[in-house]
Order: sequence, then structure tokens, then C-alpha cells
Amino acid sequence: MALRIRFQYTTKSQLGYSIERLNDGTFYDFSNGTFVATPATPISSLPEDTGIYVGRYKVTLTPTPPAQFTDGDYVITVHDQAASNNVVAELAATMHAGDDATVIPQPGGAVVDPWSAPLPGSYATGTAGAILGQNLDAQVSSRSTYAGGVVAGVAAAVTVGTVNDKAGYTLAPSGLDAIQVESGVNARQALSPILAASAGVVSGAGTGVVVIKGGNSSTTRISATTDNAGNRSSVTLTLPS
Repeated sequence: MALRIRFQYTTKSQLGYSIERLNDGTFYDFSNGTFVATPATPISSLPEDTGIYVGRYKVTLTPTPPAQFTDGDYVITVHDQAASNNVVAELAATMHAGDDATVIPQPGGAVVDPWSAPLPGSYATGTAGAILGQNLDAQVSSRSTYAGGVVAGVAAAVTVGTVNDKAGYTLAPSGLDAIQVESGVNARQALSPILAASAGVVSGAGTGVVVIKGGNSSTTRISATTDNAGNRSSVTLTLPS
């Protein structure tokens, strides 16, 4: 496990480097190998390479234990040690399991195409791989035909066919019961006294107490107290339940 740093710069420069752990903003302390807010030794030498690689500055920091180099992103800052440690560059690095490998290996160390991994395979319960493998177990097209199947909130299977006309459809009484006309009176109940007033048998006209039967029914639907002019002072409705 290691962090490998490679940087090109003017030859014969005196360079150093520091490391920041981005997930908590702490810096590597070269004196004890830990990440802290204020390291005692925040910068280490970044030596120049030799031979045909003059002008390349490199160092390999090892060991890089996972307890300190936790999975995530890091920034390596390059300093000019001959100019008050001024920053000359910043490099990005990603660490996994204490190493700067850019590809995260699968269990057992093999690097494979993740799309070729069997599901749910060895993925632990609750992980994305296990959830996909255990629940996405049929072709999506087999659940998208709209030709029947269990619908959420419906106990029995529902089959939807082609609707070419409106023949064969009826309105159940409960459809009118949901429509409120007056407080405590729904649409179906409101139709009963309307029919009675239009076509029901009337008795007591001119006596001050008028009784009106339901339309095509012997049930009294309207009882009204009136004066000689027909003005109603009280009305009692007997509505169907």
C-alpha cells in the first residue's frame, strides 16, 4: 500500500509536498504518520529524479495504512521550499484500502467488469447489488404491457381492454351519494323530493298542512305548513336512506 507522487517541474528546484485528506480537511503529519488539523511536520521533501528523468520529481510514501488513508479523495500540494514553501501545484489522488489504485478491486483481488458480476452473488444483504439481484428478477417488458396484472391497492387482477364506445357502462347509486347538495343531503336524496313535488300525490292543499307523496310511491316525502297564500313556514322532508 502506497501513495505515489509524480510531478514535472524546473530542474534543480527544491520541492516538497503536503497531503490533505478532503473528507475532514486534516493534513498528514510526516513526524508520526497521522492526519491532524495542525501537523508538526506538514511538508516532506519531493526529490528530483535522475538520468533521462531529470525534471521529474517523485516520491513513494509507504506505508499508507487504511486507518489513516481512509477511502476517499486527497490533495497533494507541491511547495517550492526555496521560496518560503510557496504552492506551485496541487495534485488529486483517490485512496482505497490504503492504496492509490485508481480501480477498486473486487473481493479476492480480481479486477473485473462490474456489469459482468452475478447478482445477488456475494453481495451482502441490504447492498445495492443484493437488492437489484433479489428484486429485479424479471424483464421490465413483462411488467409493462398494461394487459392485466395486480395493481397496487387492488385485491384482484384488473384486465384493461380497448374501449371503443360508452355502451354497457352504468352509474351506481353510490356515485351520487358522494355528491353533497346540502348539509346532510346527497344528490340521490335531493332527487326524491324534487320528483315528489313534480309528480307526487298532494293532500291537504288549502288547509294549512300540505302532504306530498313520493313520485310513483306511497311514502310521504314532503310535509309543509303553509298560510292561505301558500307560503311555507316549515317543511319536513322524509328522504330515502
